[in-house]
Order: sequence, then C-alpha cells, then structure tokens
Amino acid sequence: MGAKLKVFGDSALIILQTVGEWKTKDSKLLPYHKYLENLVKEFEEVSFQYLPRSHNQFANALATLSSMLQVTDGLEVEPLKIEILPKPAYCMIVTEEPDGKPWYYDIMNYIKKQEFPEGSTQADRKYIMKMASKFFVSGENLYKRSYDSVLLRCVDAIEATQIMQEVHEGVCGPHMNGHMLAKKIMRLGYYWLTLESDCIPHVRICHRCQIHGNKINVPPTELH
Repeated sequence: MGAKLKVFGDSALIILQTVGEWKTKDSKLLPYHKYLENLVKEFEEVSFQYLPRSHNQFANALATLSSMLQVTDGLEVEPLKIEILPKPAYCMIVTEEPDGKPWYYDIMNYIKKQEFPEGSTQADRKYIMKMASKFFVSGENLYKRSYDSVLLRCVDAIEATQIMQEVHEGVCGPHMNGHMLAKKIMRLGYYWLTLESDCIPHVRICHRCQIHGNKINVPPTELH
C-alpha cells in the first residue's frame, strides 16, 4: 500500500504551477517539474496546499537550524525543546532587584570564586561564563569592557536611578532624549544591563521636559 503525502508551500506561484492551474514557462524550472511528476507516482496520494508565510514561521525556523547543522555519521540529534514566550524578549529584561542582590551578582561571584548559582542548569552556566568574559573585577567593583577598551563601572538599580536623575535634570542637565542620555552615561563610565531601556521611560516621565519641551503640532495619528 502506498503512502499519502501532504505538501505545504508558502509560494502561491509554485503551488499553482505544481497542481497544473498555471503553466510553467521558465526553462530552469521545467526539469524540476518533470522530476516532480515522476516522483508523485511513487505515492498513493499527494496533495499540494498553499500556506501563508505568517503561518509558516516554525518551518522557516527549522530550515534555518538545519542550514546551521552539519550532520555526520553517528551523530545523535536530541529532541528540540521550544518555549513560546508570553511577551517579546526586550520586555522581559530584569529592571528590579527583589532579592536585594545587584543584577551582576552571579557574574561577579563566578569571576571571583568560580561558583555558579545554586540549582543552575548547564545552559545557565554556559551563559554566565560567556557573560563573564566581557567583565573585569577590581576590588569590590565590577567593570564591563566596552568596544573601545574603556572600563565601565557596573551599578545597581538604586545607583542607576540616581545617575539618570543627575545626568538628565541635575546641575547643568541638558534634558536630552533617552538615547542621548544612555550614551552620555556610558561616556561618564557607568553601565547596567538595562541602561537604554531605563533611560527612555525616565525621559518620558520628566515633568520639566513635558512643560518646556518644544510643542509638537503633528497629530498623533494620520489624518483622513
């Protein structure tokens, strides 16, 4: 008994040419269609169905993974564990420190003592080791190596809030926008993990920026 096969494709042109509703005129595609006609005979039933790209993201992700993997003899491929996040990754950045420890505690503890957090998995340990290669410990302070070889001192959430307030609306504070504020803080030699994502909302809630900022006459939505 032959097998039944369902084929899904995200190109409506290819699907319609395959089922015969449209005629193939490209000389480069004719040999492929002829080979496909011979291949279809090996199955009891073959159906072709168009699938929009928006519904084909999972297959595209698997195709990307397959192009990155070189399969050799004797290689055992473990099952993939796929986790769907409830929100985008940039919304899940740690901005608070509920346990009282700074965000860089695990990195600093690994650099000093070569110890990992209790209950951490193998993937967590690899990530900490990768992150630790970008940092440097001097005394009780942790510094991040920037791309221009400048050491940026890592600060906790409380000190980060004070730095944003002082640089943005302190003495001679120019009340710059969020992106410029983040760059200014890095030029001053400070760093934390959510630097830019914290500076942007801080500028938006600044009372003086709302009062003295330039009046924007452009409507918030496009007029119809």
